[in-house]
Amino acid sequence: MRRTLISFPMPAHIPDAVVCICVHGVPLYWKKTWLLARLTHWNARLPAARFLPYDLLPTDSRLVLHLDASQNDSFQKELLYILPILASTQMQEKHTGDKGDLSPVVPAQPAVSILMSIHNMKDTLGWSIRSVLAQTNENWELLIGDDGSGDESLEEACAYQDSRIRVLSQARNRGKAMMMNRLLFEARGRYILELDGDDWLAPNAVALLTEALDLNPDGGIATGWYGCWERTRQFGPLWRRDVVSGRLHSESSAPLPNPSNDRSHPIVPRMYRKSSLIAIGGWWNREDRLGRIFEDMDVTSRLLKHSSLAHVTAVLYHRVIDGTSISQRNRNLFKSWNQQSDKI
Repeated sequence: MRRTLISFPMPAHIPDAVVCICVHGVPLYWKKTWLLARLTHWNARLPAARFLPYDLLPTDSRLVLHLDASQNDSFQKELLYILPILASTQMQEKHTGDKGDLSPVVPAQPAVSILMSIHNMKDTLGWSIRSVLAQTNENWELLIGDDGSGDESLEEACAYQDSRIRVLSQARNRGKAMMMNRLLFEARGRYILELDGDDWLAPNAVALLTEALDLNPDGGIATGWYGCWERTRQFGPLWRRDVVSGRLHSESSAPLPNPSNDRSHPIVPRMYRKSSLIAIGGWWNREDRLGRIFEDMDVTSRLLKHSSLAHVTAVLYHRVIDGTSISQRNRNLFKSWNQQSDKI
């Protein structure tokens, strides 16, 4: 855009070691030989192409020259949520190599089982998995269930050489609730964390949600705040605001209300105590139209009738609102679904 065009003087001398020059905080100029070599081995997944320069930045700050540190405020907020994941997974690649096993020794019983049901999510799944690999608490397993995808989602899910990741598939699409129950049966962790294949976790999500349930033995669910993003065709997800779980308002809002009284929006994120989830029978097993939407609100409302909610005051999850998704296209069915669910 013309109003953003600026002029700046190039430095008289660029040290030989410098491979990247950042202008106003944006990686803009590269040493050609270094960039081509880096791109040859680069195979990481991103939420949008606009973050590519930041993923290519060398981890050694001595190789980067900054001409100006200022930057657009809204983009700074986006980078605040993106850069920690980039930095963590870049270091993993540095120490293990592109084809190495990224995982530590897998415990016999991981503390957390992260469950992900996917259907035609090949373009977003990689970044979701990368956010799991960036977790500060490594005592987890990731169970991915491909629910009859017609694209390359299954191939993408199987592309990661990490022994903590297990992939299941079924030929026929049966809906998220059916797949989540199948994954629940396979889960070994004492806690269950939901992750959609077009969303992602903050690096400390597993650590803080696990701690919240450890400190609240009566709690059946742990949640926190989430970053709300809007998917666009041209630019990928764009950050809009931070949301207190269960209500669509900003981080300056009042405390979280009783989720059982506010059922028009899901609790996000959702970490369950596995024993509590099994006690209520897991997700709603039905494959009809109403069984494929609002499954998140159904399971949390039933669970909170018997246990309390533990809350973490931090952004732990990033939710991408896609206007073409099945849940967004069927929002008008909420009243019908709510009436049926109250009869169960």
